[in-house]
Amino acid sequence: MSGMLAMLGLMLALGSHAATHQNASLRVGVYQNEPGVFIDGQSRVSGFYIDILEYVAGQEGWQLDYVQSDWAGLMDGLANGEIDLVAGMAHTPERDRVYDFTREPMFVNWGQIYTTDGGIQSLLDLNGRTVVGLEADVYALSFRSLLKRFDLAVDFRFVNSYQQVLAEVDAGRADAGITSRSNGDRLAPQFDVRRSPIVCCSQEIGYAVRDGEFGHELATLDRYLVALKSDKASYYFQALDQWYGIDPRHPLPEWVSGLIALLAGGAALLFCGVVLLNRKVRERTRRLQEAHDLLDERVRRRTEELYKANKQLRDEIDDHRKTQNKLKHMATHDALTGLPNRRWFSERLQENVKRARRAERKLAVLFLDLDGFKAVNDTYGHDLGDQLLVDAAARLSGSLREVDQIARLGGDEFIIMLPEVSGREGALAVARKVADLFQAPFTIDSLSLKVGVSIGISCYPDHGEDGETLLRNADLAMYEAKHRLQGDYCEYHPALALNPPEEALG
Repeated sequence: MSGMLAMLGLMLALGSHAATHQNASLRVGVYQNEPGVFIDGQSRVSGFYIDILEYVAGQEGWQLDYVQSDWAGLMDGLANGEIDLVAGMAHTPERDRVYDFTREPMFVNWGQIYTTDGGIQSLLDLNGRTVVGLEADVYALSFRSLLKRFDLAVDFRFVNSYQQVLAEVDAGRADAGITSRSNGDRLAPQFDVRRSPIVCCSQEIGYAVRDGEFGHELATLDRYLVALKSDKASYYFQALDQWYGIDPRHPLPEWVSGLIALLAGGAALLFCGVVLLNRKVRERTRRLQEAHDLLDERVRRRTEELYKANKQLRDEIDDHRKTQNKLKHMATHDALTGLPNRRWFSERLQENVKRARRAERKLAVLFLDLDGFKAVNDTYGHDLGDQLLVDAAARLSGSLREVDQIARLGGDEFIIMLPEVSGREGALAVARKVADLFQAPFTIDSLSLKVGVSIGISCYPDHGEDGETLLRNADLAMYEAKHRLQGDYCEYHPALALNPPEEALG
């Protein structure tokens, strides 16, 4: 009964728009991209994107004329005016400059790597291998760009269909292939292939028209999508379950939830880059060491002058190695504590805010400042103060869950992100746990040192809808705890922004 009432409300809310645009005619471009859109064995246009489009067309009185083509033909038809709307196009910044998209995505899809080799577990395992993808496919093009950014020697080839991608892998003509996750789930049982742990390149799928045209129709589709997706019993979720096997009571597929948990580790791609850079440094060092050995032998057989030249070369090798290691570490980590740095944390915070927004979840930020650290530093010197920071970082890191992320911002300031938190109560519980960590003193060089901690808390979306705002508000709350509450923790509230401390972030 509640589902029927919700659907009746939807029809009443949108009915007024249908009256003013009856009998609109749209030429809809379709192509083979099952189960989103495809032509079945009886030459009927079918799929999830078609079901939703025909539902809206039926409510609005639109006439739909389908134009069948391959992907390149659809793009040409849309450009020259032979097609009005494409059912199911991935949104990219490049396409956004040429086409207009529905603002509310129809579906969020991912690129999935398939292989027959269980040894392919990460991007690095693809070095020296052959990878195949669909010609002009956004997932294949994005993944090829990702491999190039890591400077991997990959032979990337293109074919004409997702089915051919998996056939090439099955036949051993390619080591790995990339498809969209939805198509891969449908086609993979036909071949002797397996899903690898490698996923990438999430894409929002929507309806697209030529830039500046059919604005009313796009706006109408957006209104329906927003209304339909707000009701778990609506036709949208019935169609989603029919075509993708997704339970309407659980709008996120199981594999998406698993992927979000995987990405919560934060630094997987960065770690791959560091490992790859290490490998290159070791190879370069090996070659330089071989040159050193040859020069050393010549020194013994020749003159002291050559020996001095060889020593100079060894010094240059050591300088080169130290410089490379320092640059590599400085890029993403704090030199003293080994924790991620502010730049790394800001990027991860923005990514987790986007995921929290899409999943309608909470997220919390804890801004920490050590109380009494300056006195320790002034009394016992910077060396002991640095060791205190290292011990504090270790104590904090050991108390967090695997999904939580911690970084050092500088000085005696640390920041913690809780990407999977139940709400303000969960954030407050973690803050109490962190505060309790500092009840025990630190023992350094036979000295027992007592320092406290002031904690500022901000929660998404209550205290900000972007990473910069959450960080700033957590900072304000921290200074409230330190200077006005004399320590412990404080949750952000709007009054703090009216009278912020001068030391707080701008």
